[in-house]
Amino acid sequence: MNRIFILLNTFTYFCFACLIGGCSLGNEELQFSSFSKGWPQHEEVQFSFTPEKIDRPTNLFLYLRNNEDYPFSNIHLITTLESPIGDKLVDTLSYTMAAPNGEWLGQGLLVHESKLWFKEAYRFRVIGEYQLTIKPAMRHNEHAESIDVLQGITEVGLGVERIHIDK
Repeated sequence: MNRIFILLNTFTYFCFACLIGGCSLGNEELQFSSFSKGWPQHEEVQFSFTPEKIDRPTNLFLYLRNNEDYPFSNIHLITTLESPIGDKLVDTLSYTMAAPNGEWLGQGLLVHESKLWFKEAYRFRVIGEYQLTIKPAMRHNEHAESIDVLQGITEVGLGVERIHIDK
């Protein structure tokens, strides 16, 4: 009986180690910017990254981490992706953060993390460092002016995932 318990424990620890190792061996590079008291609307978040190769498809994700203090079921963002030669690609993005019943769509209990598509299979055309700027564009429906601070947003991140093409 004791031998079975030891064998079962060893197997459980092995599976757990494989699970943790498998999660950390991904090809996604992550960067985050944190906020202690919400995301000020006037504060842009900027990330720098250098693609591994040009003309190879790359997925870009935005990560949002929020707690229960976030008062909205969606978020609107303005992004600017600037190439090393100064070309700018500006997008206005809208993401749903909660289901109609109010349940958060992201993963987590106290802090909910949402992994949001930004660019799918994007091909960079220039070698060098790229800059991604993200700023919130939220307001209450009944007011034209923006909100000073987006309460409940704890972190914003960028994920750069290289797509490996099998030949």
